[in-house]
Amino acid sequence: MEGNDNITPVNDALKYSTEQFDKNILFIASGALGVSFAFIKDIVPDLSKAQCTNYLIASWYIFAGVIFVSLVTHFLSIQANRWAIENNDLDDITFDKKIKKWNIPIRILNFLTIIAILVGAIFLIYFINHNITNHE
Repeated sequence: MEGNDNITPVNDALKYSTEQFDKNILFIASGALGVSFAFIKDIVPDLSKAQCTNYLIASWYIFAGVIFVSLVTHFLSIQANRWAIENNDLDDITFDKKIKKWNIPIRILNFLTIIAILVGAIFLIYFINHNITNHE
């Protein structure tokens, strides 16, 4: 078949993009969580006097949740790949139909991690901005 010449590079690009997505999600969530723990005393020297601490704590929960969901998504991807290897003898239509049981939850969880990182970052920035503004 003529059209298959492009499949390998496309699959390689998809594999690379997926790996980078997973790494970036973990890097951003872990980094935001770690940096906020490390530098909070520089932003608000006395945390007991900080305002809107619920936003800070919520951002920590969100970033921790993103890390957990990312690990769950990675685990589901491994299981989906195992399923695909074990069921590679199915006809294309049946295979495509059944693999959706794996792909749809993984896509939903990936989308939720993106939204959660955005929300966590907004909460953290709001906390920092509110406390820097009130201490100047």
